[in-house]
Amino acid sequence: MSKTGITPTEAAVIRMWTDLLGKPPGSVHEDFFELGGRSLTLVQFIARVEETYGVELPVEVLFAEDLTVSAAARAVDEALLAGVDKTELDGLLNELDQLSDEEVRRLLADGGEH
Repeated sequence: MSKTGITPTEAAVIRMWTDLLGKPPGSVHEDFFELGGRSLTLVQFIARVEETYGVELPVEVLFAEDLTVSAAARAVDEALLAGVDKTELDGLLNELDQLSDEEVRRLLADGGEH
């Protein structure tokens, strides 16, 4: 989480929704469809996620009740994690274990950028 209390993925979803819907959600808990989203807009969002992250979001998650920034970001993160090889994940976790608390805070503040 960043200083604003939202994750980098939530921030990305907010930017996408703002662009697609013409207005920003007031919080990560506002519903996509209540903000004016329609099926076509949702398809555009799915395409942007695939273009940005290289993952497909499960349609059942997106058409579920309460499609919020938080829920969409969680679906993106889960799709990204599902695509990570266990050996690669173990290596990343080992690398993270080697970092000091200060280095971890810096990475989180920078959104994970090295």
